[in-house]
Amino acid sequence: MKIDLHVHDKERSSCSKSSEDEQIMAAIKFGLDGLIFTDHNILSPLEHIKELNNKYKPFKIYSGIEIEMQDTHEHILVLGLHDKILQDKKWVYEDLYSYVKQNNGYIAFAHPFRFKDFIKEDLEKFVPDAIEVHSTNIGIDDNQKIKQLAAKINTNLIGNSDAHHYTNVGIYYNDLINTPNSEKELIEMLKKGAYKICSDSERIRKHNDEVNKKELLIKQLIKEGKNKSYYHDITGNWEGEFERVAKGKTYKI
Repeated sequence: MKIDLHVHDKERSSCSKSSEDEQIMAAIKFGLDGLIFTDHNILSPLEHIKELNNKYKPFKIYSGIEIEMQDTHEHILVLGLHDKILQDKKWVYEDLYSYVKQNNGYIAFAHPFRFKDFIKEDLEKFVPDAIEVHSTNIGIDDNQKIKQLAAKINTNLIGNSDAHHYTNVGIYYNDLINTPNSEKELIEMLKKGAYKICSDSERIRKHNDEVNKKELLIKQLIKEGKNKSYYHDITGNWEGEFERVAKGKTYKI
């Protein structure tokens, strides 16, 4: 089963540019067997997920959540749990970790080192089920550092799209050794690391070509003394792209 564990839709994530239907149809087009909607600090209602599964069967759709930590602002993926407390409470990592483990859910660290070159969370004490090593929001500068971190704390790696636009869904995905019969089985397989991380090399090449164009523009703007707000105003693109280039890093994947 080929599944992307980290996808956003514009129905619940204001930063996403594509709808649920667009993301699902693109995932099917690109050869995936399933995806998980992990919107920012909000769950997709299970009844709605059931409707989507009926509409697109045999393609599988699941509901997860990407939660921003109140103190460190790191982003954590939680899968397999659907209690509204996940979206209603202001979380710190230690508390969220305890809640997820007590309820047999799955917890993964999303795009580490994206915002800074260190992680404040105590991952050695509170080891997540996985750390995301590839996505459209993880630059190649950070891949080796993430692999070293995962090896240090002895946890799995996952690769996802973190797609905010349908053109990116499934650019990285996880190929499970079997097709789970339920969400519970899916979570068990992920925890066991019973999958391999795969990618679409041609789409990655095209993605990096577009990133290169953006970064050349950003470098020129930096020379001219412009800031991230100016970049956003003239392009409509996310200011974080400017910030990363200003730090000497890239968003090429």
